[in-house]
Formats: sequence, C-alpha cells, structure tokens
Amino acid sequence: MPTADELKSNGIEHYRAGKFEEAIAAFAQAQPAFLASGDVEQAAECANNRGVAARQAARLDEAEAAFTQARQLFEKLGDCKSQGMVAGNLGALAESRDQRERAVTLYKEAIKLFEAAGATDLSAETWRSLSRLRMKQGQWFAALGAYDTSLDSVQHPTRRRARCAACSNSRAA
Repeated sequence: MPTADELKSNGIEHYRAGKFEEAIAAFAQAQPAFLASGDVEQAAECANNRGVAARQAARLDEAEAAFTQARQLFEKLGDCKSQGMVAGNLGALAESRDQRERAVTLYKEAIKLFEAAGATDLSAETWRSLSRLRMKQGQWFAALGAYDTSLDSVQHPTRRRARCAACSNSRAA
C-alpha cells in the first residue's frame, strides 16, 4: 500500500501529465491518509489539488466540494495564504460557471487573505484576474482600477546602476 506522500506525488505526476482523472483519484486517496496521520496541512493541500484537477476534468461540482474541504482545513490551520489560494480557485471556478458576481466576491476575499499573509505577488495576480473579469463584464473603469491596484501592490524594484555593454559608462536602469 503506497504512503500518503507517495499518493500525493503520484497525483502531482498525473496532473502534470494531463491525466486529471488519475490525479483526482490519487489526491482523493492521499487526503484521508494524511488526516489519519494528523497532517492536516497536507490533507488540505490534497483537497485543493483534487479541486484543481477536477476543474481541469470539467467535474465542477466535485471541484467545488474539494475546494470547500480545503478551505475548511486551511481555516483550522489559520493559514491565510493557503485560504487565499483556495478562495482564488473558487473564484476561477465561479467564473467558469458564469457566476461572475460570486467570482468577484471570491477574488476580493482572496486578495484580503493574501494581503493579510503578506503575499503581495499573489494579491497582484488576483487583482489582475479581477481586472480581466471586470473587462468581460464591460465594466471598463472597474477593470482599469483593479489592474492599476495590481501594479501598485507589486514590490517596486529599487533603482540600480547598470553598466552599458557597449562601453564602460553606467546609466540608470
């Protein structure tokens, strides 16, 4: 009998190979094995991964159930970043079901969780998803505002001096 770690690894391999049904099955077996050993974090990751694979396989109800399980487990752990990832996945799922206002709500929830966790890169990415959704809705100003916020939330690189390759002069980069 494979271990929970082996089952999870198999699920990841199947997912990367585009074998979503096999990935779903592997993650579904790994999740209770992790729970039985007391590893709630790994069980939550398996539930989230199962949801992603189920969404790819167009098994949307199963994806939503898996994401809901992952969300509950990450809430128990107090893991804001992972809760944000699940909320973002639920937002993408709602968007694929043409539940646009629900998707907006879930994306905004994900952004708040990412900001609470200090995950500015993920927050910016979710703002861009929200911007694309607002564009689909024809809400141009809201789309521009969300995109602008995504740019503002990214850590701005500091100015540095770069050496010109053609000469020895330095210039601001």
